[in-house]
Amino acid sequence: MVQLHCLGGFHEVGRNAVLVESKGTNIMMDYGFAVEKAEAPILPKEKVDACFITHGHLDHLGMSPMLYHRKKNFTFATAPTFDLSQLLLRDSLKVAQLRGIQKRFTPVDIQEMFKASKIIESYADVVKVNNVKVEAWDAGHTPGSCMFLINVDGKKIMYTGDFKIEPTILSHGARFDVKDVDVLIMETTYSTRDHPPRVEVEKDLIREVKGTLDNGGTAVLPSFAVRAPEILTVLDKLKENVPIYVDGMARDALTIMLKYPEFTRNYKALKKASERVIPLYSTEERENAVKEQCVIVSTGGCLEGGPIVQYLKHFYAKPECSLILTGFQIPGTAGRYLVDTGRFVHGTMDLKLKMKLVQLDMSGHAGRNELLNFVQKIQPSKVITMHGEYCEKFATELSGRGFPAVAPKAGDVLKV
Repeated sequence: MVQLHCLGGFHEVGRNAVLVESKGTNIMMDYGFAVEKAEAPILPKEKVDACFITHGHLDHLGMSPMLYHRKKNFTFATAPTFDLSQLLLRDSLKVAQLRGIQKRFTPVDIQEMFKASKIIESYADVVKVNNVKVEAWDAGHTPGSCMFLINVDGKKIMYTGDFKIEPTILSHGARFDVKDVDVLIMETTYSTRDHPPRVEVEKDLIREVKGTLDNGGTAVLPSFAVRAPEILTVLDKLKENVPIYVDGMARDALTIMLKYPEFTRNYKALKKASERVIPLYSTEERENAVKEQCVIVSTGGCLEGGPIVQYLKHFYAKPECSLILTGFQIPGTAGRYLVDTGRFVHGTMDLKLKMKLVQLDMSGHAGRNELLNFVQKIQPSKVITMHGEYCEKFATELSGRGFPAVAPKAGDVLKV
């Protein structure tokens, strides 16, 4: 009998972790942390034989070195996910030190874990771990992101991680022409609402930046590292002849994605955008950049740290400039506090924002209708909802639509 250990990401967004156990083989799907509090998932009692990482976001991979530190195992992911993971994991240790958070692993653990990594070359790959076969499918969330179809003991279990059906400028929509799925373990982040069409959001982004430039100001775009290449590719549509700067880990993420055309929907557009972008590395370069009218894309996406803090310190009192947020502002972060109060509070700084504040929805998650259409197309025998604030309500709705669904809690063990 197959058992599913719900270790994290249930009735919550973050710290995703599901252990699939069968006949002495234990396969982990993701092992992340809750970003706002750096909370780890429940530690598995069983030895983990392999960990499959869906994509390069900390809520899905942020505690994965713990598994290797505890008991050696193999880690599987696509090459872009591995590169982004190394970048984010090392940065998470720096952030933990700055915030006085207990470190659960060391740089050596990260290094050793990646030495034992196994690269998923393409979405056609099938990985075998003892009696378990795992197929990789394009999740459409970010370039290189995966859904995993687990074949074990005659059962088909699909674990979605984060996914999106609608294509974006750099990501193909999720591919999910799978049949006879016994159990679907799915994210439900946006089970209560839909996203605007991505093409319209891209137009809004260009319009807001152009309006700022026409007003004589500079447009500042905080970004999560993984999202930055998409934003920069959209910004290449801007016809105004102004510098577009990229800074922090956004710069590093762009370099990473340029290495993997096979995982990118529109590599020519990404390459063209990269040739226009000007990377910033030093304090002197940043000080020179802000003296002229420009567009700046910089980490971090929730304003918790990185070069974006210095840019806000420089521009916050200039109403002709704009601060354009394209990602979800996590509760408890400086970005969420700014959205709620109009004040940027970071360390000893407490600044009343006079810049124009714009929020755009460039989510890489499936919206409500995409989630429902996904289940309708898959036709699973059973659904397990996770990674959302309304897991239980969505499970009840799915059951009412003829798809038996449950919303387990962290610590539950389900028999398949």
